[in-house]
Amino acid sequence: DLVESCRDDPMISFALAPHSPYTISDPTMDRVAEVSEQQGLPVHMHVLETAWEIQKSQEQHGVYPLERLDRHGLLNERLIAVHMTQLGSADIERVADAGARVVHCPQSNLKLASGFCPVNDLLDAGITVALGTDGAAANNDLDMLAELQSAALLAKGVAGKADALGAVEALEMATLSGARALGLDKTTGSIEPGKQADLCALNLRQPETQPLHNVISQLVYAASARQVTDVWVAGRRVLDGGALVTMD
Repeated sequence: DLVESCRDDPMISFALAPHSPYTISDPTMDRVAEVSEQQGLPVHMHVLETAWEIQKSQEQHGVYPLERLDRHGLLNERLIAVHMTQLGSADIERVADAGARVVHCPQSNLKLASGFCPVNDLLDAGITVALGTDGAAANNDLDMLAELQSAALLAKGVAGKADALGAVEALEMATLSGARALGLDKTTGSIEPGKQADLCALNLRQPETQPLHNVISQLVYAASARQVTDVWVAGRRVLDGGALVTMD
């Protein structure tokens, strides 16, 4: 009923968000899959975050987590799989074939020693990879610019290649790919005619981002959240010179 009542509101979108395969029962999985298909809603779920999760799935259900999701109709183009640090090559192929999307949360994975998401392999397989923070208990500052830098640096270390996940690719993960992962790429994620005026301005005249030879490189490798000056959401200014407009 709530989804239907807000169907025409461009500022509200919905997703089903069962926490993870190991916290929900088979009947709940079936119900989530049913509602997702009926309403066309994405399913946001923490998947393959830790090695423990795989062991627990084998003990409780006798199958690998991705296999269980597939059995219950959840491994498809509506799945937003968060973390995905415990992936093999066969898993990547399976995710690509299903059209599922991945959200990479590098700082959370580092803090909890969960493992490393194979971002470059996922991108090479044509999978949409977006950038996330995870919750405050696992990340603390929820700083997307810090997450952006961590993702770009970590991908190079994991791949053993200094040119892995370049600045342009990393920035796309934080913007347009994020919109794609949420099914909102026709509305936001890039600055172009026909999309919402969702804009974020940074002051790159600070010492941290000088000298300015390449704007995208500075945004990814040097800029910080303290340099964000103004933000507009659908053309409405919500941050003005560093001050919140909508609340005290």
